[in-house]
Amino acid sequence: MRKLLVSMLIPLRMAFIKVFVWQPFIKATHDPQRHQNKLLLKILDKNKETVYGREHNFREIKNYDDYVNAVRFNSYDKLQDYIARQDLEKISYLTEEAPVFYVLTSGTTGRSKKIPILKSSIGHYKQSQQLLAYAMYQVIPSAYKGKILAMVSPAREGLLDTGSPYGSMSGLIYQSMPRTLKTKYVVPPHVFEMDDYEEKYLAIARAALIEKNISLIATANPTSLIKLDQVINEHADMLIDDIGSVYEIRAAELKKQLANRGSLIFADLWPELKAITVWTGGSCGIPISRLREKLPVDTRIVEVGYMSSEFRGGVTIDVLANRQVPTFHQNFFEFVEKDQWEENEPNFLRLDQITSGVQYYIFVTTQTGLYRYDINDLIEVTGFFNSTPTIQFVQKGKGVTNITGEKLCESQLLGAVQEFRVQQGVAFDFFMLIAYPEQYEYCLYIEHTRFDASDIETMLRKSNMEFEDK
Repeated sequence: MRKLLVSMLIPLRMAFIKVFVWQPFIKATHDPQRHQNKLLLKILDKNKETVYGREHNFREIKNYDDYVNAVRFNSYDKLQDYIARQDLEKISYLTEEAPVFYVLTSGTTGRSKKIPILKSSIGHYKQSQQLLAYAMYQVIPSAYKGKILAMVSPAREGLLDTGSPYGSMSGLIYQSMPRTLKTKYVVPPHVFEMDDYEEKYLAIARAALIEKNISLIATANPTSLIKLDQVINEHADMLIDDIGSVYEIRAAELKKQLANRGSLIFADLWPELKAITVWTGGSCGIPISRLREKLPVDTRIVEVGYMSSEFRGGVTIDVLANRQVPTFHQNFFEFVEKDQWEENEPNFLRLDQITSGVQYYIFVTTQTGLYRYDINDLIEVTGFFNSTPTIQFVQKGKGVTNITGEKLCESQLLGAVQEFRVQQGVAFDFFMLIAYPEQYEYCLYIEHTRFDASDIETMLRKSNMEFEDK
C-alpha cells in the first residue's frame, strides 16, 4: 500500500512543482535582470535597520549604482565580526531575520568560517532542489521509480561556544523530507550523524547493498562515491555476511557477483540506476571519469549545481546538456572578468552584461547577510538559456602559477591530466603539481602506492577543519 501511495505521490508532487515553481522560474529567465534589480532592493529594504544597514545607509539606496557607491565588495574577514556579534548578542547586525543555525567551512587562514543560515534560507534551498528534481523528471522519469541513495553531511554537527547549532543544509533538507517520500531513501538520517568516518561509510555501504532497486544516487562530490566503492570492495566479504543474516537472497546475489567479476561494481549492484547527481565542474572531472567505468551504460551523470557553504549559486535546468543558470531569483550577482580582477582593475558587471565564453570572478549578495561577497570562485559563461546566462564552475580563484610568463591555471592542469588518463588508460586517486621557480621547472606528483605521510596529515588536520572532518 505504501509503495502504491509513493508511486502516486511523485507525479502529483512534480505536477505541483511544474505549476508553482518551474513555470514561473522559466518565465523569469526571459528577463532575469529585472528580477535581480527587484531582489536587490528587497534585500536592502528588509535589512535597512540592521547595524550594517544603518552603517551603509541602506535606507537611501534606490538602485544598483547607489548600492555600489555605498558598499564595497567584502571578503569574509570584513564580515566576520558582524557575524560573530550577531550570534553572540542576538542583535540584528547583518540581517533582520535571526539565523537559526550556522554552516562551518574552512577559511584561508586556518580559522573556520561561520556562515549564518536563516529559516527562509531553508525554503530557498528546497526550491532550488525542486527545480533540479523537475528538470530531471522531465527527461529521466525512471530515475524516480526505484530507491534513492543520497549521501549528505550531518544536519547537526554540534554547538558553537555561543550555544548556536551548526551543521549542513543538505543534512537538514534530508531530515525534513515528507514521511512518505522518506521511504524512497536507502540510508536512515541518523547514519550521517555518526562520528566515526569509516564506520559511517560501512553503514552507508550496508544499507546500499541491501537494495538492488536503486534508480537515483544523489551527493555533491563524486569522490564520495569513489570512497563508497572502495569501502564496499575492501570489506565485501564482511558486508555480505552482515547482510546475509537478514537478507539471504540478496547476499547470495552479491556473492555470485563477487565470484564472477572478482569485485563489486555499481553496474552489477544497481542495474536500474538511471541517474547520479553530483558536481561535474573543476577537479570533479577526474573522479567522474573513474566513476563512469563502474556504472550501467545508460546511467546519466547530472550536474547538481554550483554551490558552496556560503550559498547555492546555480541550478541545472537542462539535464541532457548539464546547463545551469545562476540562482538569480534568490541571490544578487556581480561579476568581474578574470584578467581585470587579477590585475586589480575590477569593472563590476551585472547578470545582463556578461558574455558567453568569458571567465569571471563571482560576487554575490545573499539574503543571509553576505553583501557584495567575494567568494573567490571562477566561473565561465557557457551560453544562454532564454535571456539568462548559463554558467559552469571552473576553479577556486587565483589558482595560477607563473614562473616565466606562462600563467598556468589549475583548470589547464586538470584538463591535461584528464586527457593523459584517457589516452594512457591509467587510474590514480590524487595528484599535485608543484612549481619550483628556482629551477624553472614543475614537478608532478602522482599517488599510486601507499606511504607514510602521517606528520603532514596531522598538520593539515590542525589547520583545516574540513580536512579533519572528511
